[in-house]
Amino acid sequence: MAPQATETTGAKRYWPLISRFAAASVVATAISQVFFLLAYSLGAAPVAATIMAWLAGAIPNFTLNRRTWGSTDRANLRGEILRYAIISVTTALLAALATHNAEGLARSLFPDARSAQVVVVWGAFLGTYAVMFVIKFFLVDRLVFPKQNR
Repeated sequence: MAPQATETTGAKRYWPLISRFAAASVVATAISQVFFLLAYSLGAAPVAATIMAWLAGAIPNFTLNRRTWGSTDRANLRGEILRYAIISVTTALLAALATHNAEGLARSLFPDARSAQVVVVWGAFLGTYAVMFVIKFFLVDRLVFPKQNR
């Protein structure tokens, strides 16, 4: 009798994925935060700093997550990149909106304190990605790599 394939479901499936997703997110977040803080503190507009930071973090994030979900098939790569890009760009647009609005608030609250403005705008940038972490996990699992590890 042939052995039956066992499907990993529930917590046994999600804990390893979410821990590796979190590790990839930590790497991407660290890269993005450094780029954002440098660009914005050196005078870049919040939207420009967000775009630079997003680009710096998105590529390693996709690469690490592709490994996390065990995707190795080159035939699926184009679709995975497209689906990931839609999720990632949407997150970046939300971060750009948040940082733009935060800058207006920071300038009105701290008109002469650039360091305080940087902290407020950076908080908006970081906060957007923190909120999107859980949402992105499920979108990546269900839409970007839907057939992996099932």
